[in-house]
Amino acid sequence: MSNTWSKTPHQSMSAESSSGVAQHHALVAEFLTALGQALASMSLYGAGHPSRGISRTRAHERLAAALAVVHPLRLTFLDGDVIVGLQALHELRAGDLGQRLGAAGVQRLEFDGTVPTDAVMTALLDTLYAAAGPQGTPVTQMVSLPGIRLGPVALLNDASEDNSSAGASGVGRQESEESAFMDALVAGGLQEELETMTWITSSTAAKGRVPMGDVEAVIRGLSLSMQAEHDTLIPLISLKSVDQYTTVHACNVSMLSMGLAESLGFSSRDVRAVGTAALLHDIGKVRLPEALLRKAGALTDSERELMRTHPIEGAKLLGERGEGHALAAIVAYEHHVWANGEGGYPTFQFPRRTHYVSRLVQVCDVYDALSTERPYRAAWPRSRTLHHMRLQAGRDLDYDLLLAFFDLLDRAERRQAAG
Repeated sequence: MSNTWSKTPHQSMSAESSSGVAQHHALVAEFLTALGQALASMSLYGAGHPSRGISRTRAHERLAAALAVVHPLRLTFLDGDVIVGLQALHELRAGDLGQRLGAAGVQRLEFDGTVPTDAVMTALLDTLYAAAGPQGTPVTQMVSLPGIRLGPVALLNDASEDNSSAGASGVGRQESEESAFMDALVAGGLQEELETMTWITSSTAAKGRVPMGDVEAVIRGLSLSMQAEHDTLIPLISLKSVDQYTTVHACNVSMLSMGLAESLGFSSRDVRAVGTAALLHDIGKVRLPEALLRKAGALTDSERELMRTHPIEGAKLLGERGEGHALAAIVAYEHHVWANGEGGYPTFQFPRRTHYVSRLVQVCDVYDALSTERPYRAAWPRSRTLHHMRLQAGRDLDYDLLLAFFDLLDRAERRQAAG
């Protein structure tokens, strides 16, 4: 089955540059508006009232129109955002519908591309109303209807495991197919984030500005994958070649930083702000020669000095985006400065502690950098990485944040061992 969003990164995730995607989103928005109206009519009118039938028919027609251009259609309701694939529908931000469905446990609503029958559409509305209506009971498990699945994001993997043992019956095969469909975001989504981050990097290098709309889309995708992988710390991406290092490292540091921020009690909005800053911490490297970034041997003194300009270049790139990206600019500038401000680079004229988020991202940056293969050395074993980080505690790395990060790793290991 074809997926409208599975194209090149700038086609699939940059709505600002694609009128086709904007038109698709408009159709999806019309469906969601009609869906909200249908649910509202169920609250206002009794069964059999003509207004309920009219609103149900309108929602059905709008769904058919959306499925004609977006198939499969994957909707996520996360912290008030309504997300199509990995793109937010900003006009529906916290719009009642997304907020209500998400709070009712319907964080994911997916259609396999087949227009549902009248009976299935009625069943869908009844299910949503039973969860999100005035006297509704939140959904706690995945619900399957012909061609439709809905429920909490965090139960994605659980549904897959249950369905894998369903056997060879027709029902089992159908459930298996539906599970594969629901797993698409987790199984293939991170590859799309990698491709998009690669495009963000090349676009920034070519145009001298960071496409923040695409950055936000990557953060949503990473966040969704983290929620789906609820039994592990984070679905970290494995490096397939050293040429991928910059992109893979950015995504991994972002996920680690969001995981640490979440464990420290940050709000959902602040967790994503941390993730964005972490994703862009090395963006200044787009202004360095590619040969320097891929050099396998030791750097010369002049090359080392050039490499050390990337925090300043990153801060400049992000600073040009305006005040809304101040945190990302600060983290880009400070992520190689020691936590106590007395070493690293760039050098502070008056030593001071770096920003709290800079220190948080720095811990995750060091962990992933040492744990990953680089052009000039092999990946370090985890024991060596953690020992090295302990030696840096209180000077290079923030002591309290390092302890919190180690605690996060320990809890993840215990969960994995118990599972």
